[in-house]
Amino acid sequence: MESVPRICLFALVALLPFHVGAGWASNPRSAGSYPVGVRTEIFVDSDRICPITHKPRTLVTEFWYPAAASATTLPVNRFEQFWPGPLGTVMGKIAIGAFGGNFIEVNQRFKNAARRDAKIAAGTFPLLVFSHGNGGFRFQNTYQMEYLAAHGYVVAACDHTGNAAVTLLPQTPVIYSKQTIKDLRRWDDRPRDLSFLITRIEQLSTRKNSWLFARIERGNYGALGHSFGGFTVCRLAEMDPRVKAILPMTLAGTLFDAKDLATSADARKLIASVEIPNIPCKIPLLVILGDHDRTVGDAGNQRSKQFFERAVGPRYLLMFKDAGHFSFTDMAQINPNFGDGIGVEKGKNDKADFTFSDALVDQRITNQYTVAFFDTFLRHDDAAKKFLDANQYPEELAYQKENRK
Repeated sequence: MESVPRICLFALVALLPFHVGAGWASNPRSAGSYPVGVRTEIFVDSDRICPITHKPRTLVTEFWYPAAASATTLPVNRFEQFWPGPLGTVMGKIAIGAFGGNFIEVNQRFKNAARRDAKIAAGTFPLLVFSHGNGGFRFQNTYQMEYLAAHGYVVAACDHTGNAAVTLLPQTPVIYSKQTIKDLRRWDDRPRDLSFLITRIEQLSTRKNSWLFARIERGNYGALGHSFGGFTVCRLAEMDPRVKAILPMTLAGTLFDAKDLATSADARKLIASVEIPNIPCKIPLLVILGDHDRTVGDAGNQRSKQFFERAVGPRYLLMFKDAGHFSFTDMAQINPNFGDGIGVEKGKNDKADFTFSDALVDQRITNQYTVAFFDTFLRHDDAAKKFLDANQYPEELAYQKENRK
C-alpha cells in the first residue's frame, strides 16, 4: 500500500460565496481557511468492462472538499467510516491486518479533520484526482487530501478495483491478489479510472440536483499519486489533455517488488512493458522521492530522476533525506513499525540499524509544497510560486528545479 498520519488543525472561518480565485492569496504554510468535508460516492463507467468483475467498471470514490462553516457542528470522520457496514469492518480487519495493524486500534488513533457528508462551501474550486499505490487504499493519503481541501481544492480518489487492498463494491468485495493483477489492461485501467472520474465530476458540476453543482472550475484540473499511483498520473498526463499539472510521489512503474522479480519470468516480462513513461512530461511536474526508499530502491529513484530530467515543462524535484517509500502515506497511523520510511529499519539479530526521518515532518513539508505547486500552476499565484521556487527546508530535503516555459 501507500498511506500517512493526520496533522492538521484547520482555521474555521465564514466563507464568502464567490469564486475562490478572486483575490486568492496562497499561504502554503497555513493549515487552510476551510473546514473539510468528506463523502463516499460510487461511480459506474458503462463504457468499460472491468477485467476483474467482468461487469461495467465500478469505482468506489472518496471526496475531500472545502466545507461550509456549518460543518464544524458535525462529528469528525472516523477510520471505520471508510469501511461501511458489517462486511466493511470484516474486510477492513483483514486488510489492515495484512499491513501489521489492528483495525480497532487504528480506528481509535487515526486522526481526521474532515466532517462526513458536510455541506460543500460556496464558490468554485480546482479539481484534483489522486491515485493510490499498488495494493493501497483511496484514503491512504488522508493527511494530504484534507490539507488540499482546506486550501480550497476538491479532491477525488478512487479504489482502483482489483489493485486496491480491498474494494467494497455494492455486489461483492474485491480483494487484492496475484489473480486480480494478472490482466495487462490494468496498466491503462488506472489512468482511465482517473480520466473517467474527471468526466463524471464535470457532469455532476452541471447538474442542479448534484452536491457538486457549480462547484468545479471546469478545465482547471491536476493529479497526484503515490508509488504505482505516481506512474498512473504520469500516464494520465499523456492520455488526458485536460490535466494541467501532476505530482507523482515515490514513482513506481511496476506492480512487482524485488522478490517477485527474482522468481518470476512472467513478472520480468511485465515490468519490461510498463516502465516509467518515456514520453517527456509536457505539463508542470513536481516529483517527490525518499533517498532511502526500499520499495523502488536506488534504481527506481534513478528512473524517476530520468523522467524528471526529460520533462519539457516547468519541473521540480524534492528528494527527502532519510525518507522511505511510505513516509508520504498514512502508514504510520496503521503500523508505526512498518519500516521503509516508518520507524526504524532492523538488520541482523532484529536490531535497529537505521532510523527513518520523522514521517510527520516529511508530510508537513509535502503538504506545503503540494499546495504551493498546485496554487502556482492552477491558480497562477505569485506567493505560491515564490515558495515553490526555493528550498524552504534544506536540512530535510535536496531540491532541484527548472522553470521551463
